[in-house]
Amino acid sequence: MKYKVTLAFASLMVLTQPTVAEPSINNMQGCQALLDFVDTKLENAPASYGSSEIATVRQGLSNYNAFIQKEIITPGLIKFSNGDQGKADALQEQVDVYKSTLVKSYSEKYPQNRLFMDHVVALNNCTKQAVPTGADLQSLKDAMQAMIALTKQS
Repeated sequence: MKYKVTLAFASLMVLTQPTVAEPSINNMQGCQALLDFVDTKLENAPASYGSSEIATVRQGLSNYNAFIQKEIITPGLIKFSNGDQGKADALQEQVDVYKSTLVKSYSEKYPQNRLFMDHVVALNNCTKQAVPTGADLQSLKDAMQAMIALTKQS
């Protein structure tokens, strides 16, 4: 367990590195599904989870989700649909359906009412593809550190 926590802290360093290639919509919709899943886990969080830590995680993940949508998903769908907003909207609906399928899959794999280090590692893998800046980056770092703390409380 100590190895996993050390790995997670070491990999948080990735958050400060610039992205190498443009992230794909497919990968980022998977990341959004992870964010949605973690948020649902926090809705009915165990009593051992502190309310301030939960708020920190939810805020950071909400900011990151908005960043992914604004900077990657929406522009990517508009580009893919050659600027046709109607087609982009239809594609967004498909993205949303796919995300809900992934959330259901996560829920089946992790039915327990708690967070796992797997979730932190998966989130960190997302950050390797798309890194926000400024206050959004800091809130994401804070969220990941709070998630690590919460996994230790379970």
